[in-house]
Amino acid sequence: MYFLCTLNKNIMDFFEWNFSFKKTILIFIIICLFLSILSFFLFHQKKLQIFFNKINILTNTIHEGFLFFSCSQWNKYTLIIFLFFILCICLLYLTNKAIKKDIELINSINRIR
Repeated sequence: MYFLCTLNKNIMDFFEWNFSFKKTILIFIIICLFLSILSFFLFHQKKLQIFFNKINILTNTIHEGFLFFSCSQWNKYTLIIFLFFILCICLLYLTNKAIKKDIELINSINRIR
């Protein structure tokens, strides 16, 4: 979704771009992508996975804020992008909730043993 938006000129016409802002957006995209991949591969270390998911929620929120304040005109593409970010943040939150329940279940089983 991120790279599709940067490749298609019609979609990105609603943003006021300058060079430093493009670099900032690219840095946040790389950080979010790296944290998602890292969190995916740390499925055995659940507390570390929760920590990286929380950082990813924070970076996605900051990234969405940058895009929100740089938007010069609103159309269906902007709404799709913002809904996508909100969906990502909600899914990360639900993932953290499920991982915490899994940790509680494992701890309760360990107490029974």
